[in-house]
Amino acid sequence: MNLPLKLSDKIKRTAKDSCVYSYAVSIKDEAFNAIEQQALVRLQSAVSLPGFRTGKVPISMIKEQFPKMVKDEIVESAAKASIGDILKMDSITPVITPVIKNVKFEFGLSVDFEIQFECIPKFEAKDYVGIKAIKKNHKVSDDDIAAYIKQVRDYNVYLKAVEGESVVIDKSHYVVLDYEAFEDEKKLEENSAKGELIEIANPGISRIVGLADNIMGAKKGEIREFDSVAGGRKMRFKVTINEIKAKITPEIDEKFLKEAGVKTIEELNANIRKMLERAENDKTEKDFAVQIEEELLKKNIIELPPSIVKEETKELMQMFKKRMGDNEKKINDETLVEKLKPIAERNLRIAYILYNIAQKEKIEITEKDLLAELEKALLSVHSENEKKQITDVFEKRKEYITATLRENKTMEFVKAKACVKEEIN
Repeated sequence: MNLPLKLSDKIKRTAKDSCVYSYAVSIKDEAFNAIEQQALVRLQSAVSLPGFRTGKVPISMIKEQFPKMVKDEIVESAAKASIGDILKMDSITPVITPVIKNVKFEFGLSVDFEIQFECIPKFEAKDYVGIKAIKKNHKVSDDDIAAYIKQVRDYNVYLKAVEGESVVIDKSHYVVLDYEAFEDEKKLEENSAKGELIEIANPGISRIVGLADNIMGAKKGEIREFDSVAGGRKMRFKVTINEIKAKITPEIDEKFLKEAGVKTIEELNANIRKMLERAENDKTEKDFAVQIEEELLKKNIIELPPSIVKEETKELMQMFKKRMGDNEKKINDETLVEKLKPIAERNLRIAYILYNIAQKEKIEITEKDLLAELEKALLSVHSENEKKQITDVFEKRKEYITATLRENKTMEFVKAKACVKEEIN
């Protein structure tokens, strides 16, 4: 049985840098003897030597045969014995296992070492009630609806052949053509093409300089010959006009309405208005939340544990690379870390501030809240297998889900306490 030791007088805080605390621990005399004895008894219960049963090897032989093991066990025991006093001394909460450094050890006499902790930032959230913010609400107008319908129609444009003997190529057309290239009367296959589509208003995509100008006014089936340049070489071109096409924007007819899932233009307008209003409301709420977050960050300057920042940045990198898919290999990790680290730090600061507010305001997540969240998630699936998978995930990630819900609930609390000015544009 290990007896508790009081080591507070043998511990001294030597540094505090951000959320990193460093302590010097120096143990000797009676305290060292007690720790050494406890460590040796533990080793004795596990060590075996020829001629001795496990647990029966004399301590003197253990010290003689396993000096490094004895040293490591004593240092570890001393560190564990000092942790309790350190945590009480500064009321700190470590986020990772403490690091032991600069060990000085003398058998039978003393042990000195430095122990380093990364801890949760210590602060008291302030100025989170009455935050001034502006809600910029955009009223959806008839012009907004018309612009959205135009955007949909423009997105669904298609090309249609223009027929008729009087039709000649102008700047509104797209043309399907064949062309042959000649240099000194010799045909150049590599500079010839069949079925090429060009946009007369955007001729720059053609390899032939001045192609659009040289076929302007031509009719379907007509052949035009001219001298020009392609790839820096002067050539003779013979161009055959196969087809003249025009860009068609779909009309708002019965087919258009049917594809939109409505019967009348009035119903279409009403649906679009609701959709745009939802989008504007989401945008307004997001902007409102960002204002709240920025004020919380401005009023509460806090330091962060380096290891937690590193871990959060790593998670953001993994998410980013997953979204990038095949392009992931093109990303330079150092550049990505540089860009993502400030985002990670912001996310962590907001999380710590909201956690602190939740503690002060006694905001908790109940089993009822968790059950409601689970039921909401289950509504999105239908099969029993999917429901079981979601239920299993909830059970495994209960702590994380609880923390997320508490954070969201706390943010709603802060937003409800804000001084909000409504603006409509």
